[in-house]
Amino acid sequence: MDETASQEQVGGVIPVADPEQLLPSAALASLGEWTTAELRARRSACEEAEEGASYARRLLQGRLDILRAELDRRDEAGVDDLMAALPTILSDDGTRSDPLHARHTRLRVPPNAAAYEEAVAAAIAVEEHDLGRHDLEELAPLVDRLGELERSLSHVRRELFRRIDALRDELAERYKDGRADVSELLR
Repeated sequence: MDETASQEQVGGVIPVADPEQLLPSAALASLGEWTTAELRARRSACEEAEEGASYARRLLQGRLDILRAELDRRDEAGVDDLMAALPTILSDDGTRSDPLHARHTRLRVPPNAAAYEEAVAAAIAVEEHDLGRHDLEELAPLVDRLGELERSLSHVRRELFRRIDALRDELAERYKDGRADVSELLR
């Protein structure tokens, strides 16, 4: 992550870069005054921060899917064992977002992945293999809290994407009108 950007603790636990520290909203209107090198550097920092937030969000979503499935299993008589159902729970459900708003998503593990993994584990504080030891009064509020945490991470990602899009748009405009040279990227 960009060392100049401060971190915030989403939900008090998951460390992600603060989008306002990476690129204040007020600065988005003045990107035309920045050098091309500054734009590229800030874009890279925002992309790296988004990778971290996305990674943490994917970890959290997987845990949430497991917890929700456990709650469903307890509500429905005759549902199979949770461990046997994990492949189905964690598989792609086939839903897709609007292709006009789809993004290319890198599925890389960020350099500080261990910190995200530890933070998500700390936020959950329940081992998946021990779910049977917890009653509904413990699991339901946990699912609600983790759902809010996931929404917070989604908000951070949206803010980072807003900044990345603005930076990319400014760079693309420079390439089109000749203020920036594409061949510089190959050096």
